[in-house]
Amino acid sequence: MAQNNRKTLDTDLQDTVLRGRKLLRHALVAAAIAGVAWFALESAQALSIF
Repeated sequence: MAQNNRKTLDTDLQDTVLRGRKLLRHALVAAAIAGVAWFALESAQALSIF
């Protein structure tokens, strides 16, 4: 009865914070790459008009 399948609560949030920061950094890099690609495509499209 004493054993159960519940995961013990991790009170050390350092790993969670680091994982969150890493995820945020990757999301920002992906957004920056997408923005640059969009800007390049729009610029190429605008230049092809002239």
